[in-house]
Amino acid sequence: MAEIKDFNRNQYLLKGGKDNNNNDKGNDSEKKSMDSVLARYRQVKLYSVLTILALAAVVVVASYINYKNKLYIDYEVIQQSEWVRASESKSINLSGALFTYSNDGMNCTDLKGKTIWNQTYEMQNPEIRTSGKTVAVGDYNGRKIYVANTQGMIGSVETTMPIRDFCVSSNGVVAAVLDDSTVTWVYLYNAATGEAFADFKTRMSNSGYPIAIGISNDGSLVAVSYIKVEKGKMVSNIGFYNFSAVGQNYTDNFVSGYVYPEAVIPIVNFMGSDTVFAVADNRRMFFKGRQKPESVSETMISEEIQSVFYNQDYVGLVFYNTAAETMYRIEIYDTNDKKVSEIAFDLEYKDIIFDTSGIIIYNDSECLIYDWNDRLKYHGIFEERVICFIPGRDISRHTIVTEDSIQTIQLQ
Repeated sequence: MAEIKDFNRNQYLLKGGKDNNNNDKGNDSEKKSMDSVLARYRQVKLYSVLTILALAAVVVVASYINYKNKLYIDYEVIQQSEWVRASESKSINLSGALFTYSNDGMNCTDLKGKTIWNQTYEMQNPEIRTSGKTVAVGDYNGRKIYVANTQGMIGSVETTMPIRDFCVSSNGVVAAVLDDSTVTWVYLYNAATGEAFADFKTRMSNSGYPIAIGISNDGSLVAVSYIKVEKGKMVSNIGFYNFSAVGQNYTDNFVSGYVYPEAVIPIVNFMGSDTVFAVADNRRMFFKGRQKPESVSETMISEEIQSVFYNQDYVGLVFYNTAAETMYRIEIYDTNDKKVSEIAFDLEYKDIIFDTSGIIIYNDSECLIYDWNDRLKYHGIFEERVICFIPGRDISRHTIVTEDSIQTIQLQ
């Protein structure tokens, strides 16, 4: 019976009862001892976790530093697709697709060599203009412009006068400079319908002759660079024309303009819908404004500009680097005319690309890649003649297009 009695007492204690055979001081002592053990256990566990996290952080930082400072010297072809193109055709990167055009037609191909769409035509002097995923092909001195994007054809435009210049917006609006002997016209067309919806004319005696034209992404703003001679000296003008509801309140939709004595301005281009840059033979200019662009910066340039490269985010000017050991120098500016990069290099370039992954300078046989901190990340020789370089999602993987293949490469 004694054993049964003790068993019942233990059950009572487990249920929270008091043991009259032991005093409360013993229980408090045992509880404090247990709390101390648990506290030490939690402290040791915390220190262990913190140590592991610190080691992981060191590994991550070391890996990041190694990645940032890594210089690639070779590449491996990890995927290759065959493709066929006409010998006289030219190819460009059109927002991650391969666009090819010639005198006989144009087509768009994905990066596995599959044709997305194809369009035939006949042109004597095809020229192209792009805006995002949209491309226009026009016949210089001809009367036809075809407009498409990476998905397919948008439409075509047929002019009544010879084409001297043109540009295209992302949504398929074409602005074309047309020659009519003593008068030069600028027409705006809806490529989807082929119809003109606005126009204005210029004369040499007034604003001058248009030598460059640009259009905003939404097709509502047009910028034109004019040139004329006044008192034996060259004078350039940049005029802005607004074809939205705001522009209807202005004569010929002309909303603002600027005069530049002793300058020739062969490049004027939109960066989005509210920023415009222009490059003259002796200066660069930036303008801001979605409705009525205003001049926000003008910087004189004493050196001779060799080339200009740009996209929606950056403008790059290439100069001879006469004061240094390298042949060239490129200065890159953002939409606020702030210099974000300056790189000296020796490569005889055919194209320079500004991409989120880096700055790519290449020709048919050689390539340089810099990150946006001006660090050289890759310098190598192509195994085959490269027609077009298409940047990848990161700095180590890209696509190159050769005479008969499309190759995905991994830098090593």
